[in-house]
Amino acid sequence: MKGFLVGAVITAMISICIASCREPFDPPVTEIDFQLLVVEGYIEVGAAGSKLSLSRTTPIYSDVRYSPVIDAAVVVEGIDSGKWNFVQSGPGEFTLDEVLPESQHYRVRITTPRSEYLSAEIVPIPTPDDLTLGYERMDGFVSIYASTTGTESARYFIWEYEEDWEFRSPFPNFYYYDEATRMVQSTPFEDIVTKCYQSETSTRIILESAERFQGNRISRKEIQRIDSLSEKLGQRYSILVKQRSIDRDAFIFWEGMRKNSDDIGGIFSPLPSNIGSNVTNITNPDETVIGFISGGKTIEKRMYIDSRELGPWRVAISEYQNCSLDTVTTDLYHERFALNTDVPVIPICEGPVCYAYLASTINCTDCRLRGTDEAPDFWEAYEID
Repeated sequence: MKGFLVGAVITAMISICIASCREPFDPPVTEIDFQLLVVEGYIEVGAAGSKLSLSRTTPIYSDVRYSPVIDAAVVVEGIDSGKWNFVQSGPGEFTLDEVLPESQHYRVRITTPRSEYLSAEIVPIPTPDDLTLGYERMDGFVSIYASTTGTESARYFIWEYEEDWEFRSPFPNFYYYDEATRMVQSTPFEDIVTKCYQSETSTRIILESAERFQGNRISRKEIQRIDSLSEKLGQRYSILVKQRSIDRDAFIFWEGMRKNSDDIGGIFSPLPSNIGSNVTNITNPDETVIGFISGGKTIEKRMYIDSRELGPWRVAISEYQNCSLDTVTTDLYHERFALNTDVPVIPICEGPVCYAYLASTINCTDCRLRGTDEAPDFWEAYEID
């Protein structure tokens, strides 16, 4: 969900209007907290997964950039019949696990202590299921792209993605220091950590109109760009792309938001008043609402990229730049290892007797300090050459 991004862009747009004056001017109205409702949602039909985010705008000079709405009731109403209640799943986040019929249109009603809001009629748009993903290694980056074909009813598209990747610390944790015996011991097999995982979700607004292309074919639309040296492609990488069809009004709204998020700082950026919404405050119709609710069916596609598919891929992880090995002799074991800041890595032995270890810091041997050692549920096993 991009609810936080919408609020941040609106705040920045207002700031631009003030900063672009020729002479320094600090109008008192900039401290007013209008607390306009910011709403973003997608009504999923034919499957569970409807989501909606609610927040309030904040004063320009406030340190708070995201103010979630936590005291709202959200209901989706069928134009023909039926009502379904959203459940608050987190601050400002509301979800619906029930499956909505594909055969009717909907409205969303939002009730807060101060006002009641109602969306315009939402016509679910079926999303074409011919989504394909691919990637290409370019000079300095890898481009991940999506291709799809628009239809008579689905001409405008918006994409989101979820990334997961595997990474490793520079040195393994095959050994540990046992304070009781004051000796270095082999780490039990079940406690050895060889790889970890991190994840991110998209924050950019990615959209396209099929009307721009011959045969409504959107080919190789860039979804994500991964720069050289990124750890994301150091071992194994996964991206889940979510494709949704939206109507023209939603496309115009998101295109306006995209231009401002990509061009923050331009004095010719449109004012916030130019950003529309399909949600109205029916208690106070003069109050501006920011955001958009769309509906339809989401199509998802996952793709993996293994580092060996890219050929040599050098990784630079800033947290590991200073990782090195230092010799720790037997008489220094307790001093260096007892606090668990230094970790034995490689034994130095003469025959069966080890008299020292090459050691490194714990952040260079335990990748769990930067991620988790539990693979995502969907992660597929693969062989390393």
